This record gives sequence, C-alpha cells and structure tokens, in this order.
Amino acid sequence: MKLPVLALPLLLVALAVPAAAQAGDPTAPDPHAGHNHGPGEHDHAPAQRTAPDGPRGWSDAVVEQIEQLPVQDGGRVKPFHTYAGFTLLRLHGSRSVTTPPVANPDGDPEPLRLTPVEWALDVLLRPDASSFDELFLVQNGEVLEAIGLPLGAERGRTRHAFEELMPAVNQLFQLAHEYSRIEEKDRNPVQQQIVTLASNVDSYLRLQSQMRWARKIFPVGDSEVLRDVFGGRTHVRFHDVVQNASRLQVLRQQLEGSDDPMQVAQGGRVRALIDEASHAVQTADDLAWIPPVASADAEPEWLTPVDVYVRAMQGRPVESVHVEALADWEDAAAEPDDPVVVAHALAGVVTGVKSLADARGEGDGLDLELTYYKLDLLTWSLSLFVLGFLACAGFWMRPKSRLFYRAAWSMSGAAYVLLTAVIVMRCIIRGRPPVSTLYETVLFVAATGGLSALFIEAINKKRIALSAASILGMVMLFIANGYEMLDKRDTMPSLVAVLDTNFWLATHVTTITMGYAAGMLAALLGSIWILGRVLRWKKDEPAFYKGLSRMTYGVICFAATLSIVGTILGGIWANDSWGRFWGWDPKENGALMIVIWQVAMLHGRMAGLLRDKGFAVASAVGGTVIAFSWWGVNLLGVGLHSYGFTSGIHSALWTYYAVQWSVAGLGMLAVPGLKSRVV
Repeated sequence: MKLPVLALPLLLVALAVPAAAQAGDPTAPDPHAGHNHGPGEHDHAPAQRTAPDGPRGWSDAVVEQIEQLPVQDGGRVKPFHTYAGFTLLRLHGSRSVTTPPVANPDGDPEPLRLTPVEWALDVLLRPDASSFDELFLVQNGEVLEAIGLPLGAERGRTRHAFEELMPAVNQLFQLAHEYSRIEEKDRNPVQQQIVTLASNVDSYLRLQSQMRWARKIFPVGDSEVLRDVFGGRTHVRFHDVVQNASRLQVLRQQLEGSDDPMQVAQGGRVRALIDEASHAVQTADDLAWIPPVASADAEPEWLTPVDVYVRAMQGRPVESVHVEALADWEDAAAEPDDPVVVAHALAGVVTGVKSLADARGEGDGLDLELTYYKLDLLTWSLSLFVLGFLACAGFWMRPKSRLFYRAAWSMSGAAYVLLTAVIVMRCIIRGRPPVSTLYETVLFVAATGGLSALFIEAINKKRIALSAASILGMVMLFIANGYEMLDKRDTMPSLVAVLDTNFWLATHVTTITMGYAAGMLAALLGSIWILGRVLRWKKDEPAFYKGLSRMTYGVICFAATLSIVGTILGGIWANDSWGRFWGWDPKENGALMIVIWQVAMLHGRMAGLLRDKGFAVASAVGGTVIAFSWWGVNLLGVGLHSYGFTSGIHSALWTYYAVQWSVAGLGMLAVPGLKSRVV
C-alpha cells in the first residue's frame, strides 16, 4: 500500500497554517500550500467529548438530491452515491455504519444504520456527530495495544469511533510512518493493520474537513473598507470572499503600499480576511465536485473549492454558477438539521453541477450508474444462482422429479439474464467492452461460461451442464463479491493508458477472456467427472461418463481456439503499443502456458495417451494454469502488465490451486484405470 501522505513526519495533530506565497504575487495566500497535509492537519475537538444530542439520519428528499451530485474521483465522473459507497466500504468494510443510540419520540434511544450517502453527509455537514460512529475496523487487540489504547476485553475483531481512537492518533501515525517504509509483503499482520488503519483515519479526516469553509463565518467588524466591499455587512461567508477576490487583492495591494499608516492598517485587515479564508479552504482539496466551464478536452480536471479560490485570488474570472454552488453548500452547512433548507440547498448544487457536466458531455451515464447500484442486480443474480444450485441438488437426489429440473432451469436462466443485464449496463455506463478490469473479467467469465453450459444442456439434457452452469455462476459471483470487498475501490475506474483502446479490449481481451471462461468450464466438468467416479456415483452408467467426457473435450476445443486467437491478437496489440510482438512478459508467458497445456491435451487425446480419466485430470489441472495466467502473474508485480496487480488475493488463489490439485490427485490415485497409460 502506497502512503504518500504517511511518508511525511506525521507527528502532530494540529491545524495547518496557511502559506502566504503564490506565483506572481509573493504576498498572496496559497491554499494549496497545505494540500499534502497529514492526517492530523484537520479540525477536530479534544477527546472525552459526548455525542451531540441533535437528530441523525437524513430525509429522503435530502438523500435523493445529494446522491445525484456528479463528482470527479479517480479520474472519472461518477454520482456521489458511488463515491460515498466505495469510500465507506474502504474505511468500514461494509456499506452501512452504526450510530450511537439516538433519541426518538417512540421509545428508548436506538442506534441507526446509515447508508453510505447518509454517512458521507454526516461527515461533511455534521462532523462532530460522525466522530462517534463505529467506523474503523480493528482486526485484533494487538493493534490497540501498539498504539497505546487500553485493551480491556477487546481482543478480537472490533469497530471503533474516531472519538475513541483520537487519543492515540499521534502514536498511530508515528507507527504507520515507520511501517510504511517496509515493503508490504514483509510486514507482519499487526504492522499492516496499523498502516491500513492510519490510512483510513487519514481519509476520514480529509473527508471531514472538505466543508470546513462552508461552516465558517468571517467577521468584517468595523472596517469601513471591507464593509464597503461587502455592502455594509459585518459578517460574510466564503462565497462572498471568492466573489470579491479580485477586488480584495487590488484593495490590499493599494492600501499596504500607501504611506498613510491608517490605510496600511486597513490593508492589514483585508489581508487578515484573505488569510482566514485561505486557512478555511486549504483542506478542501480532495473532493472535486465543480466542473470547469471550459470543455472537457480543454480542461479535463474538475475543480475543488481550493481551486476556485486560487483562481479567484489570481484575478481570473469567477463563474457565477460556481459561486452559487458554494453558497448553496454554505446554506446546507448552516442548517444541517433542517431538512427543508438542506434539500433546497442541495437541489441548487446538483442542478448547477449537472448542467455544467452535461454541457461538457460528462453527464451521460450518471443516472444509469445510480440506477445500477440501487438495483443491485448482482445480489439478486447471486441469490438466484444459489437457489438454482439447490434445485440442482434436488434433482440429483430425486432424479425422476421434473419440478426440481424446471426450477433449476428457471433460477439459473433468470440469474444469467440479470448477469447479462449487469454487463450491458456497465458497458453503457463506461462506453467500454465488458472486460476492461479484472473485476469485469470475472463477470464476463461467469456469463459466457454459464451461458455456454446452458446451451449444452439445451442440446443433450443430461443435467450435468445445467448443474455446471449454476455452480459456475454461483462461484464466480462469490469471487466477484469477495474481490470487491477485498479491493474496496471503484469497480469502474479510469483505465491506464495502455488499456485505453476499445478496439483491442473488444478483440484481444474479449477473446482471451472467453477462452478463460471455456477453460474454467472444462475444469469444472473434469472435476465433476473425477468426483463422480471417486464417489462411485452412477457407477453402473458408463454412458453418463462417456457423455461427460465428450462434453469436456468439446469445451476444451472451444477454449484452445479462443486462447490461440486471443494470444495472437495480444501479440499484435503489443506490437502496436510497444513495438514488439513478443517479449516474454509474465502475462504473455501465462497466455502461452494456457495454449501449450490445452494443445498438449488435444494431442494427447488424439494420440491415445489421454483417455477419459486422463483428459478429466488434465482439464482439472488446466483450471489452475488459467488461474495463474488470469490472476497469478499479477501477484508478481513485474512486467508491462503489472497494472493488474491486486493485493490480498494470494491466499484465495493458492486455495483454488490446492483444491484443483487435490481433485486431480484423487483422479490419478482413486479412479481405476490401466497402469500403462493415463485413461
């Protein structure tokens, strides 16, 4: 895990001091001077506080408004709903968080379960209250002991509020700074958990400080000069300073350059206001929710409040729509417990931002993405796969029952319809083929492999392929869910430059992934053959196993064809991107291993060296060859394909290897066959 923030000496928990240097004007404030602030450089109160008594939760109207807000995160524009969901997942390990008991008129105080959007709004607009939510996961008590917190009875997996961890923040970041210098693979579990916890606390504090400027009121006092600028008001807000930034800068320079001490003093008052505004906004540099007025090609990066402030102080034109959006956020921050005020204010923010995003051509797909995550079709699909698997178990226990067979068809068919809808929606949202990330290849392998199995079942009606379809879909969606929980990042990220080509994604990657799907289906069918023979299931029906062998052979032929074509296309892409067809890169070697293994299987079968038993064993082992090329080479972290590295899959991958090799070993040792050849 890279921790550019924690690589600094993060030893003090204090507010950052605004700098006063900026290019072109050495006396102008620079809010970006603190943009590398450490986790401690955020506003929070001392420890030993009590949870605020105010209301928690948000009205439906407020949630419906803010979840639509477009934000730019990770290089792409997405709804706030998506941003909040993955942020909470990364910090909390789940998509809901529990509040302390909250008073209600119907009975005793009870805790609330906040959705990601509700939680994120709390952090932005009710930071004091959010500090008491049980947010941070601590895997074992040794972490608490290491950072100097009393352990008590908490020796296992526990969750803690920031308020509980705050007394140990100094020690936490000291240790994280020390351990971040150690390679991740060399850290022990406690060291890794401390680094992760520190990173999560830092992310939380950064989010908590994003609206500090919106909660700030700036006193003008009795300064006649400032009152003249702000229409006689004695207190102003941040958007007022931004709107009048150019005038304030000119006024400050004129007054401070005067020979009149009274005017110099007035210039000092102007400078103090500018510095205070700079201090208030300097931490609001993470959440980019302000689209520039320029086109996306001319200015692809969205703006944060810091960026808007800097532009204003540089004398660049201030867009009225930006000022209005800042003012709307300030209205929401001023009355966070008034649902009518907050809903109206956020409606203004969302309307303005969406209109700018649409004008830049970046609003397409946002509503569909919001619908995609709200429908949660993958969960429904996984549920149907589980029911389909149970129905398959039913018809194997009661072979004459047509009810279970029809139920399995219905459940599995409906699950694949939903899975296909998921893939199509993701393609529309991203404008990409369905295989641009490792996560998406899991979905694509599940869909193509499972639909192929259903097609085979429709032809031979042996119930084997239908069972394989339900098992493959269920296992792959469990893997997809586990990968998302492990990675805890947006599953629709911006692509690295080498992958940013729809042509090669649609040809090479799609073809090679379909080869993965066919190979994994063959591995499953081969495993079924072996386990059936070991368990002496249908021992008096040799035709059953002959049919299963033919099925496996046909799928391997399909897999080998796709693997060969996909590998050749990959070489053409490599020549187009890197100037060479083949470079013995680990990913290229993995693809070659699949081709060699599958071609060797086909030649072995043609030569009579591999018969039913041998082909089933080779198919089962072939699944591990595919898994190595698909996932394993990414663990090496080397080569031109290292963009696919995913931390934390090592154990899962080796578990799969162990299972498949055990099945293959059972086939070799426990299934009867001629000793002179593998049959």
